[in-house]
Amino acid sequence: MPSLQLLQLTEHGRSFLASRRKSLLLATGILVAGGTAAYMQSRLSHKRTDSIGHCNGPGSLTEGSENDVSKLTAYKGKKQKKNALRSLQVLAAILLSHMGRRGARDLLALVSVVVLRTAVSNRLAKVQGFLFRAAFLRRVPSFLRLIIENVILCFLLSTVHSTSNYITGTLSLRFRKILTKLIHTHYFENMAYYKISHVDGRVTNPEQRIASDVPKFCSELSDLVQEDLIAVTDGILYTWRLCSYASPKYIFWILAYVLGAGTMIRNFSPAFGKLMSNEQQLEGEYRQLHSRLRTHSESIAFYGGEAREEFHIQQKFKTLVNHMGVVIHDHWWFGMIQDFLLKYLGATVAVVLIIEPFFSGNLRPDSSTLGRAEMLSNLRYHTSVIISLFQSLGTLSISSRRLNRLSGYADRIHELIAVSRELGFRDSSSSQRNGSRNFFSEAKYIEFSDVKVVTPSNNTLVENLTLKVEPGSNLLITGPNGSGKSSLFRVLGGLWPLVSGHIAKPGVGSDLNKEIFYVPQRPYTAVGTLRDQLIYPLTADQEVEPLTRGGMIELLKNVDLEYLLDRYPPDTEVNWGEELSLGEQQRLGMARLFYHKPKFAILDECTSAVTIDMEERFCAKVRAMGTSCITISHRPALVAFHDVVLSLDGEGGWSVHYKRDETLADDENAMDISNALESNRQNDAMTVQRAFATNKKRSTFARSNSESYISEVIRASRTLDRATTLPHVPELQISPRMLPLRIANMFKILVPTVLDKQGAQLLAVAFLVVSRTWVSDRIASLNGTTVKFVLEQDKAAFIRLIGVSVLQSGASSFIAPSIRHLKARLALGWRIRLTQYLLKNYLRKNAFYKVFHMSSKSLDADQRLTHDLEKLTSDLSGLVTGLVKPTVDILWFTWRMKLLTGRRGVAFLYAYMLLGLGFLRSVTPDFGDLASQEQQLEGTFRFMHERLRTHAESVAFFGGGAREKTMVESKFEKLLNHSLLLMKKKWRYGILDDFVTKQLPHNVTWGLSLLYALEHKGDRSLTSTQGDLAHALRFLASVVSQSFLAFGDILELHKKFVELSGGINRIMELDEFLDAAHSEHLSQTSLASEGNSALSEDTISFTDVDIITPSQKLLARRLTCDIVPGRSLLVTGPNGSGKSSVFRVLRGIWPIVSGRLVKPNQLYEKGIEFNCGIFVVPQRPYTCLGTLRDQVIYPLSREEAEIRGVQRDGGHHSCTSSEVLDMQLKVILENVKLTYLLEREGGLGAALNWEDVLSLGEQQRLGMARLFFHKPKFAILDECTNATSVDVEEHLYTLATDLGITVVTSSQRPALIPFHALELRLIDGEGSWELRKIKQ
Repeated sequence: MPSLQLLQLTEHGRSFLASRRKSLLLATGILVAGGTAAYMQSRLSHKRTDSIGHCNGPGSLTEGSENDVSKLTAYKGKKQKKNALRSLQVLAAILLSHMGRRGARDLLALVSVVVLRTAVSNRLAKVQGFLFRAAFLRRVPSFLRLIIENVILCFLLSTVHSTSNYITGTLSLRFRKILTKLIHTHYFENMAYYKISHVDGRVTNPEQRIASDVPKFCSELSDLVQEDLIAVTDGILYTWRLCSYASPKYIFWILAYVLGAGTMIRNFSPAFGKLMSNEQQLEGEYRQLHSRLRTHSESIAFYGGEAREEFHIQQKFKTLVNHMGVVIHDHWWFGMIQDFLLKYLGATVAVVLIIEPFFSGNLRPDSSTLGRAEMLSNLRYHTSVIISLFQSLGTLSISSRRLNRLSGYADRIHELIAVSRELGFRDSSSSQRNGSRNFFSEAKYIEFSDVKVVTPSNNTLVENLTLKVEPGSNLLITGPNGSGKSSLFRVLGGLWPLVSGHIAKPGVGSDLNKEIFYVPQRPYTAVGTLRDQLIYPLTADQEVEPLTRGGMIELLKNVDLEYLLDRYPPDTEVNWGEELSLGEQQRLGMARLFYHKPKFAILDECTSAVTIDMEERFCAKVRAMGTSCITISHRPALVAFHDVVLSLDGEGGWSVHYKRDETLADDENAMDISNALESNRQNDAMTVQRAFATNKKRSTFARSNSESYISEVIRASRTLDRATTLPHVPELQISPRMLPLRIANMFKILVPTVLDKQGAQLLAVAFLVVSRTWVSDRIASLNGTTVKFVLEQDKAAFIRLIGVSVLQSGASSFIAPSIRHLKARLALGWRIRLTQYLLKNYLRKNAFYKVFHMSSKSLDADQRLTHDLEKLTSDLSGLVTGLVKPTVDILWFTWRMKLLTGRRGVAFLYAYMLLGLGFLRSVTPDFGDLASQEQQLEGTFRFMHERLRTHAESVAFFGGGAREKTMVESKFEKLLNHSLLLMKKKWRYGILDDFVTKQLPHNVTWGLSLLYALEHKGDRSLTSTQGDLAHALRFLASVVSQSFLAFGDILELHKKFVELSGGINRIMELDEFLDAAHSEHLSQTSLASEGNSALSEDTISFTDVDIITPSQKLLARRLTCDIVPGRSLLVTGPNGSGKSSVFRVLRGIWPIVSGRLVKPNQLYEKGIEFNCGIFVVPQRPYTCLGTLRDQVIYPLSREEAEIRGVQRDGGHHSCTSSEVLDMQLKVILENVKLTYLLEREGGLGAALNWEDVLSLGEQQRLGMARLFFHKPKFAILDECTNATSVDVEEHLYTLATDLGITVVTSSQRPALIPFHALELRLIDGEGSWELRKIKQ
């Protein structure tokens, strides 16, 4: 029988080949033409998508926007049903159109490398067929020449394989860069980042889509491109090769089987795209809860709200785990069907197609020894051709399933792009269009004409406002909390749509600009240097005149912050929101205003945390600059600095008063009659009007109040001795453990006993792996037997063998998916166990607060508890199951190998393993540290987006979108550069790794095969002897290949473990920090053991307590103060002097390092009624997740609150506990003047995003409602009413006094002095203090 190579030399072979080459050229031409057409269509569809997106943009920002949005959503829903892959097509078009030359070059390089890989693989298959023939014929010289060529081809294949992976990785990074940049372009345009989270509501957790969905989509897409290119190239080449020596019918048989199997698989396939999309949504919501905890960690610690936060986190995590369980189960049963049809039964069909031409075709062997050797060579190559064809067509047939999975990511990403484009699009809405009556125009003044202010939830706040503010004029806006004061400027700034009316203002466009500068009520400090804070939102490149150090000193002196220049190096980037007090941040915001010197300044309660004197200095400086102020404030002292007062009544009505008027009665004609009925919410407006009238001839109203009391010093700090060594406040720090100890501790958590659920799953994995190894051994024996039967031309025996193969296929199709299923179950179980273990420590004793604010190292705990932990457990389950399989394979096949080759073969095997392992260890880069750095950079990039979402309104008002985009993209560029560096190292290492672990062992296998053939005894002329030898060589090759494959897996485990070590170190480092947070050294600092802290029901007593920050700054030296019931304490002092720090020590979130503190317990029982000892209402309002009811009873659960409500009721009402609680809560809401929320928001059971729904003042009053619900003996009020009006604030303090609550207050408002008997004055923030007795 002529060989396949000799066949090409015949005339018949040449004509046979020529006809198929024509067909191949035609097919290739069709493929290229189709690809070109698809590319052009994608370009056109991308342009159509852009135009459609822009046309839809203004709809949601104009009158009737809600109808437009609903129609658009319905339209999108219909389109998604009609074409599930539409989003994927759009994203593919975007990627193709934005790839550029470098991207096209990478794509062409990938095509070239894939073609080269296929050519090398084809040549390698030929050479291995020749090696089989040479070993069978015992031709040593020929074998040695071939083995040298084989080694060279193996190294080339390793290089090509690693290069292909590298190019695929760079494509993934390029795809990610394109999509991320495109999203950023629309996301940061026209404040879309604010509108998405606070106005629109269609896209939730955009940071999850940007930082998680995009990289996963790009990675899977690039892998799909690579694998499909390989499949197409293999399919074309091996189709040509098969047709060159065999009948084309085999192609049709393969194609018919693959298409039939693919059709069945598609019919059975679950909706993996939707499942994945839901999973990513749940992952984002779970991650958001951790980010929220990080953002509000101090307020939650003050409230003692760990239990409620843990409840929400655990509930969301449980929902996520349940969904992941459904996904894992669907993958299991579907995997059995897919593996059986495409992999194992397909392999049996492949065997039939491989062998059939050797029984009845032109490849039948002749009776000579050389003919049988040629048959073995041809069989080897023919096997490679058929298997490659099956794999390539099988890969293409399941691409639809992978596309469905990708479509889940694509839908989420495309929705974000479409919504961002829609919300961020600028059109002619900024100027009058088509006679519309709601528009913006440019002017040198600010004017509202018949403007209606409506919230995103469709609540009308202001009706038909008409007002003009000329340059040089100053406007004061006042009104009840939630009346629309800040909302008015959301409309002016373009954050909310202009529903009706006309607005004229300086600058073109609907947003704020350099002519109008906004200083928000929530201070915002960007991450960066001190200079960056002053010039924000400009960057250094945008400055007209660079800000010099002298200019910085002058700006900071204006606000008494020049000491910051000494405290922080000029080029150091700082997260200023965590470093500065609220008052310092507000003063820094005013310094920013002095730098920009705008024509108009909008001051939105931006001085509520500074002293009256400082506030007056601000106003005087702004007026001297020639800047017109539009101020929102509840302080009557500011009336003297304004010409006009706009009063909002909270029910749509408004009135305007001018300074020239003698009395308020003269302004009756200015009252808006749209709401003539008076209500309680109008009291604040009337109060400020009266304050205006009475303050006309006085410079300030508040100064007279501040001088209406006399204080007497009763105790003061001692003279500070600078030589005295201060007590050391212990930082949260650890001594890092060795990696082996961390691994041991981790496995104690993950698998405490063998009888544990995870232990049982590991045993099940071991059993299934042993079963798979036994089946693999039977398959190897079956392969050898098949060759023997072909050599002997025993067709009946071969048919019986096929039946056995089908049974083995059924077993394998159960075993392999079950191992994958158990691997996923192990990963999920370990994630549950590790998450629960860490959360138990993380949400106890304020450990989360200490991790973020008292740690010696910056810890991204939210990133570690979510993304890092999920990746670690997934990789760990793969590592463990990957360790079990090669271990079992080595034991089994080493025994088999010993039976075939004796000890010599085993010695070769182990010597190669040891040498290979030593070599790879010596050349392996430090992938652990590199992977850890990559995860940290991923966390930083995501944190920047989460921070932007938290401060979206302030950033939008500042017009800081461009600046934030620059900062976010700088972090993104660092991430991309590091990822590219990591890929380059993996590329270089991957060449050696693949060659040593996968390719070179084949050459050892051939060497052992030659040795076995040389030592084989028997008459070579006998067919039976030749059949036995062929069977033995085939079986030996399978056994040795399996053994080396197992050793290759073990060698590769080293690299996987090194990569995994980075994740282990990050997670276990967090665990060690949490252990340190719970240690006596930090949490108690010998408090209880040394008697530094004690409990008392009726007294708070500081005795020689040093107030020292975690950064070792002394704020109060040997503070001594007693607070008894009925004698409230007012804590005063400049910003940054330590007022809030005293409360941190009192609450126990900072340790006591010296002295003695006696205080009531946070909660204790007395009889049947719970009494609260100390309750803190923090400086930064915190609204928890849940209903309006949950806001008032926080941090209690509803069940606990109902018990407390019934106990307090004492059986006076014969109704359910829930009704009793609700009656009490309604009374409390009435006391804090928030009853209108019940009607406006839908009652106590309404569950909304309260942080967005309520104004700052409403949130503060809700915080006071919590206080009145808990009724503590002592209340710590840390400037928690500075956004409420004066009369409301006095009313709240009167209520606290009537309830018998003794308050410890930090405030800058003189109006609160009458409610206190003592004043603790922190003088300079350097340790000095005075305790004064207030005499009214």
